Amino acid sequence: MQNVALACMLLGPFVSATRAKAQQPPPSEMVREAVQNELADDAQTHLFAWTERKYHGPKTQIERLVTTHQGILSRVVLIDGKPLNPAQRSEEEQRFRKMLDPAQMRRKLKEQQEDDERTRKMLSAIPDAFDFVFMDSFTGPNGHKLSRVKFTPRPGFSPPSRESMVLTGMQGELLLDESARRIAKIDGKLFKDVNFGWGILGKLYKGGRFFVEKSEVTPTHWETSKTILHFDGKVLLVKSLHIDEHEIDWDFQPVPPMSVEQAADFLVREQPPQNADLSEP
Repeated sequence: MQNVALACMLLGPFVSATRAKAQQPPPSEMVREAVQNELADDAQTHLFAWTERKYHGPKTQIERLVTTHQGILSRVVLIDGKPLNPAQRSEEEQRFRKMLDPAQMRRKLKEQQEDDERTRKMLSAIPDAFDFVFMDSFTGPNGHKLSRVKFTPRPGFSPPSRESMVLTGMQGELLLDESARRIAKIDGKLFKDVNFGWGILGKLYKGGRFFVEKSEVTPTHWETSKTILHFDGKVLLVKSLHIDEHEIDWDFQPVPPMSVEQAADFLVREQPPQNADLSEP
C-alpha cells in the first residue's frame, strides 16, 4: 500500500497535466474559431479615433487618425518626438487639404477596402493552410488565458487565392486568447521563396516577416495594435518589391458618425501630445 501511495503521489501531477491537456481543444479547432470571430468582427462597422506611431528607418512620426464612413483621415502631430517646425507644418497642411478632396477620399477608401479584402482572404485561409502544434499556456496581463501555437505549412494545401499563396512558405507562432476566442498575435517568417503566377507575376524572397498584434478595445471589438511587415521580392520579373512597415497603434476611443468635414475639424481641434511616449503602451 505504501508503494501504491508513493506512486500516486509521484504520478499525480503528470496525470493531472495529461487530463488537462486532454480537455484542451485541438489547436486547429481553436484557430478556426478565432479566425471566424475575427472575420465576424471585421464585417461590422467600427468608428474610432486613435494614435499611431510610424517608424521610417531611424525616424518616427506620430499621427492622430479617425474613421468615418467615407474613409480614414489622419493628421501628423509629431516628428521624431517633436512638434512640427514651420516647413513641416506647411507640408502637412498641404497633404491634409489634398486628402480631403472627394475624389482623393474615394480613391483612398477603395484602396482601403481592397486591402481589407486581401487581408480577409489570407486570414480565412489560415485554418486550412497550416498544421498547428500546442506549445504552452499562460495568463496574460488582462487575466485572460493565452496559448502559444506553432504553425507550419500543411502538405497538399492548395491556395484558394493569390493572397493566400504566401502562406505556403510561412511558418511561425500564433498567440491565441482562449478567453476571448481571438488571435492575439501572429508572427510568421518566410522560410523559402514564394512564387506568384509561376514566378511570372512576382516572387517574395526567403526571410520576409509578417507580425500582427491585436488588442481588445471594447468587450466585443479588437483592433490591430502593432504591425511589422518586411518583404523583399520582384514584380513581373524586373521590378523590385520592398515592403517595410512598422506601426504601433493605441488610445482607441469610440467616436460618433462624422462627415469628412467634421472629422477634419475633430483632428484640427486636438492638441498634439507633448510627450510621444506618455501614453504609448
